[in-house]
Amino acid sequence: MSDPSSTTSSSSGSSRPRNIDPVLRNALRYTVSAKEYKLLHQYLISRAPRPVQKRTPAPKRYEDVVKSTDEYFAAAIRASARIWIGTFTALKLWEVVQEKVLMRGKPVPPKVKTPLWKSSNVRLASSLSLIMLFHRLLFRFLTRLRTSLLASNAESFRKRNPRISKTLTSRLAPAVGASCAGFWLGLIPAAQLRVTIAIYVMSRALEFSYNGLEEKGWFKSRPWWFGSWMLMPLSCGQLLHAFVYDRDCFPASYGNFILEKSPEYIQKKPPGYEGKVPWPGTYEIVDSLAEISKLRWPYVQSTNLTRLKRYGRR
Repeated sequence: MSDPSSTTSSSSGSSRPRNIDPVLRNALRYTVSAKEYKLLHQYLISRAPRPVQKRTPAPKRYEDVVKSTDEYFAAAIRASARIWIGTFTALKLWEVVQEKVLMRGKPVPPKVKTPLWKSSNVRLASSLSLIMLFHRLLFRFLTRLRTSLLASNAESFRKRNPRISKTLTSRLAPAVGASCAGFWLGLIPAAQLRVTIAIYVMSRALEFSYNGLEEKGWFKSRPWWFGSWMLMPLSCGQLLHAFVYDRDCFPASYGNFILEKSPEYIQKKPPGYEGKVPWPGTYEIVDSLAEISKLRWPYVQSTNLTRLKRYGRR
């Protein structure tokens, strides 16, 4: 007993090829690859109703339709488009969760209507997808350029331009050149998010550099206590320093988290406080600590402390 999906596929594949519109061909090529369509046909289309199977081409037919001389470019476009769709969908879902779940029972701020191309979700999704696309394209272009310059027929160019040739034929040239795709981070609307991503990328680059040097034996004679764990106290100290002195470049959500989890150090207004002097806010206390430290901790004579001392002596 023959499989109906195989019969349909064979009949579709053996049918006479029809002319397909170039726009439709490019849309199919940049949407689903031949391997992906084969899996899709195997697990989904072959189990669909008979009318659907008749209207869909067989994997062999689809491969002939989307075949191109530059599959790398099509794959880069597909990956970039999927990153855009995935990021935009995730941001929209997060907005729905915030409105329906997290903001339930709380006053919702009014929404400001902005054009689609100015939307923060569109700009963030476009930034990430363009970074991936240009990184792939630049890396491939510079790799091919390096290979061409290292060929024997490019010896005359290397002699005429020794500095340029040395730069372009370096093993790091493709990676460094492809990193220029990171300039698309400027498309992200939130300045704080750009700073956070830049700090994360720089930290990861330093980590990879340290691991590479360690594999090459640069730290053979290091002390036993020297290791990657030292990054934790240094990072925490740098974060707290930025929280006190440079809050404009510090994540606001992390600052709120620090203040919520440290009520013993940055105390909030007591419930029964009815003093004449207004109780300072948490961020005002932090700003005062920064100002006092800049003044090198001047001596302050408190009248209340003086009275307590006198009363204790009695």
